[in-house]
Amino acid sequence: MKRGSKGFELKILVIASEIPYPLTDSNRACYYHLLRRLRGKHDVTVLAMSSGGTAEDAARVADFVDEIIVVQHEIRKTFPRRLASLFSTLPFGVLLFRSATYARALRDLLARKNFDVIVAGNVNMAQFTVDLEGTPKIIFPQDAWSLYYRRLMKHARNPAAFLYSLLQHLKLKRYERRTYGRYDACVMVARRDADIIREACPDLPIYFAHSGVDMPPLEDVAKEANAIVFSGVMDYPPNRDCVLYFANEVFPLIRKDVPAATFRVVGKNPGPEILALADRPGVVVTGTVPDLIEYIRRMEIYVCPMRLGSGMKMKIVEALSAALPVVSTSVGADGMDQLVAGRDFVVADGPAPFAAAVVELLRDPDARRRFGRAGRAEVEKAYTWEAYGRAWDEIIEAVSTGE
Repeated sequence: MKRGSKGFELKILVIASEIPYPLTDSNRACYYHLLRRLRGKHDVTVLAMSSGGTAEDAARVADFVDEIIVVQHEIRKTFPRRLASLFSTLPFGVLLFRSATYARALRDLLARKNFDVIVAGNVNMAQFTVDLEGTPKIIFPQDAWSLYYRRLMKHARNPAAFLYSLLQHLKLKRYERRTYGRYDACVMVARRDADIIREACPDLPIYFAHSGVDMPPLEDVAKEANAIVFSGVMDYPPNRDCVLYFANEVFPLIRKDVPAATFRVVGKNPGPEILALADRPGVVVTGTVPDLIEYIRRMEIYVCPMRLGSGMKMKIVEALSAALPVVSTSVGADGMDQLVAGRDFVVADGPAPFAAAVVELLRDPDARRRFGRAGRAEVEKAYTWEAYGRAWDEIIEAVSTGE
């Protein structure tokens, strides 16, 4: 370890389940901005799975690190693989990421290079570093995935889906308990998820690094009257459930009171169920848009009627960064530790209360401006990538020095 202009320069290994570029989801964004923060301060090596990434993606990450090694691995979520996983004690995600090639690449890397800190990727990648000894290790699962499957159980469409979610929930609880406790520290993005990990591993130090956003300029834009929007990756089950729930049970109630209301569904990979919604009056399915923030800031209200999922919802942070008023369910709001319901955004549960909250905002431009400005102010305080980077600086210093 050598001393640089700002304390010690560490040799840091980052274990990643995918190349952290392009920034199409929160997992990639979190790792990308972590690497960007570490640039120039430490010697950083990334060992990533390809997971569909390209050489061009890896080249973009290479600008921030001293070395990036990409191991080819195809993620195949086929029904036969899911069925076979039922007979394993390991969660399905962990099995998906098992790779002798990746394990060998890690052994070869550790044989030629010593590290001062290892940042281990999400729950599915913990299998590669859990048994390593002699180097401080940080596990960065972001969310508690056992919570994700517990919520999935509540809205399972049939007994088979319920049973599958129950098994994954139990396996993940066991895996979190047996695996995370063997690390020196854990980094989470939301307190609700951290409470679950703390219960499983009471002696594990837990730190927080809230995901962030680059604040767009605050300027007036022409709004599309009565336009409501939701954004997200549409093949992610919680997002798909959210859109279908809103379109089927909430939006019709809104249209009764505000017939001119429109619902914009924005995000990549909309499946047949989502695409079919475009045949309904007032519903527009856009797919991917060139600039998400520029698109959603023209809307009047952002909705996050999520019933599933875990962790913090970057979609809420993005909407508030554009000063867009947000109406969310309790599940959607669950990970927003630094926001206050009723001041920074609106929380409502159930079709009728949710619809009433949206209608009230559509009819009250002053309230829309008040919530939009208040939410943006809190995001600027706590949910920027700059704040995220500062949190990681403190975490790495604490873990590397054993404080």
